[in-house]
Amino acid sequence: MKEIFLLFAAVFIGSVSLAQNPRVKNDPNHDDRPLHFGFSLGINAMDFHLHSSQTGVDSAIVADVEHLQPGFHVHAISNLRLADNFDLRFTPGISFGGERQIGYREFRNTNLLIDSADLPVVVESNFLEFPLILKYKSKRMNNFRPYLMGAFNTRVDLAATKKTWGRSKKENNLVLLDPLDFYYEVGFGMDFYLQYFKLGIELKYSIGLTDVLKTRIRKKDEPGGYIYPPPEDAIYTSVIDRLNSRMFMISFHFE
Repeated sequence: MKEIFLLFAAVFIGSVSLAQNPRVKNDPNHDDRPLHFGFSLGINAMDFHLHSSQTGVDSAIVADVEHLQPGFHVHAISNLRLADNFDLRFTPGISFGGERQIGYREFRNTNLLIDSADLPVVVESNFLEFPLILKYKSKRMNNFRPYLMGAFNTRVDLAATKKTWGRSKKENNLVLLDPLDFYYEVGFGMDFYLQYFKLGIELKYSIGLTDVLKTRIRKKDEPGGYIYPPPEDAIYTSVIDRLNSRMFMISFHFE
């Protein structure tokens, strides 16, 4: 991910340098429209920030994300012009195909609690998301315009809604997530004004605000009203105190 940031920064700086020489402007009034629409495509990497529990410390078991499988996303774009340098954007869409692989290490080498046949524990997510974005744009330089953005995003994980604990069925897993989460997002990008449309390239980082680790499932017909992980599976959840989502996104906006 560090390499992606460096590459994007190099493209960003190079584009600004090229923009210093006067050129004919494409679609010079594009950003003067009070409202315009578009769509966005991109790739993402979903991640977790795991916090060890006291059970994990006592058992000498550490859980960590060992591998990320990238996914991709598609969004619609609605852009409201607030001022010369500010836009308010609503970009609902879906992110899917991404997964995180959680590994568990037993530092006492007992091999009694964690079954190596269960590792890594794969957690998949398919998000419906509803980001509300404030975009700050610099002064346009010929056919380039860098910008910064901040957002509040609501995501609903469709892949988490029907899963339960276990190994035997496709809809089972050893680590379950709550479907609803809220994020704040920061990022930057560059708008390129082409002959027929504006292309934006954006890098964004999302930070989940809530603990999405599911420790019980509400079931009215169960004793006590909840289902808990069975004893043979409980260790995979109990060694984790908190599980916060992270996401890196590279998007290509067409407006």
